[in-house]
Amino acid sequence: MERVDKGLVFSKFVSLMKKFMMLPGVGEKTATRFVLFLIQSPTTFVESFAKDIMDIKSKIRLCEKCFFIAEGNLCKFCSDESRDKTKICVVEGIEDVISVEKSGVWNGLYHVLWGVISAQEGIGFSDIKVKELISRVALENISEVLILTDTTVEGEATAMYIKKLLEKFNVKVTRPAYGIPFGAEVEYIDTATLKKALESRKEITAEKKR
Repeated sequence: MERVDKGLVFSKFVSLMKKFMMLPGVGEKTATRFVLFLIQSPTTFVESFAKDIMDIKSKIRLCEKCFFIAEGNLCKFCSDESRDKTKICVVEGIEDVISVEKSGVWNGLYHVLWGVISAQEGIGFSDIKVKELISRVALENISEVLILTDTTVEGEATAMYIKKLLEKFNVKVTRPAYGIPFGAEVEYIDTATLKKALESRKEITAEKKR
């Protein structure tokens, strides 16, 4: 009969638990439940779960144009000829793209910034995908840029910064204008509210000099 090293088994348990705790929002209790769930799950499920994780790491990349997730050079939106390629919706993360798609309102393209400018966290212009957005507007026939960053201080500051950079181009820059309270994060806004916000978007106008 094969001897089981109880110390090794426990260390593996703790090691996997600590890895789960590295995920956003996962604490010790939740991580422990995750590990116990996997222990009690059928081997086929655990193998499939592990394969999906490896596939995400090995097969999924970022779209070379908009930086959404993709399996090839372009994502499903950038390669879709039915999308309106004259409009770009700028978001902070890929979860925001998913939220917008659920609203069913937007049929244009996307641009994922992968964050917002934040002096407190040391995130500057060069740390997010702003230069790439400006390059797209300069090279493509873009008529509207919808800036859908969160209505936090950092999100608003990033929106205004992008607006300033786009002033030299003949492009309409819009922002949702209805139903989104200050401080709200796009991914947590309910679909109905987000739909109304997108439908009622307004152009960002330059501040008048006094």
